Amino acid sequence: MNREEKKLETKNRILDAAMRLFAEQGFEATTVAQITEAAGVAKGTFFNYFKTKEDVRGKLDKIVAMDEIVNLKDKPGPYAPRFIALIKKFGDSMAGNQSMLLLSIQGMLANNQNIEESKEGFCYIVDCLVPIFEKGQQTGEFTTTIPAETMAHIALKIFLGVMINWAMGLSKDDFGDQLLLSYQVFFEGVMKK
Repeated sequence: MNREEKKLETKNRILDAAMRLFAEQGFEATTVAQITEAAGVAKGTFFNYFKTKEDVRGKLDKIVAMDEIVNLKDKPGPYAPRFIALIKKFGDSMAGNQSMLLLSIQGMLANNQNIEESKEGFCYIVDCLVPIFEKGQQTGEFTTTIPAETMAHIALKIFLGVMINWAMGLSKDDFGDQLLLSYQVFFEGVMKK
């Protein structure tokens, strides 16, 4: 196992341990010490990968949301209501984590390496969304006048814009409510008339 594979394996052990502990005893009751013990790593190792316990939860939320988006393409339509429900659920899960989300945005843009990693993640999201829009076009749910890839890119841009807007406190609405409204408007524009 090379160095990068070992780092990824360690990070995944921390995430797996945290997910188990959060499910068993709740987020608030779980400590970093418990996570590191369950993962079999030193406390310092935890902080090489994550700034805080909240950072771990944010990463887990993203993983779960991505898994659900990836699986969405394997389900029958209609896709718009499922996508909206999924994105609302994700936004609601971030309630009370405005500062954590702002730190996450700052981290994404902190240096060239982080920017490149973020771009890779965003490209992966678009790649997962394109088949959903294509299937929606094939079933007549979405317009065919806009390419599926364009819809996927716009959907990502909406998410990023709402995320920045909410993290900066530019709206009093909850993150989930802002996402809900934004995607309702988006889908109104791409639905087949």
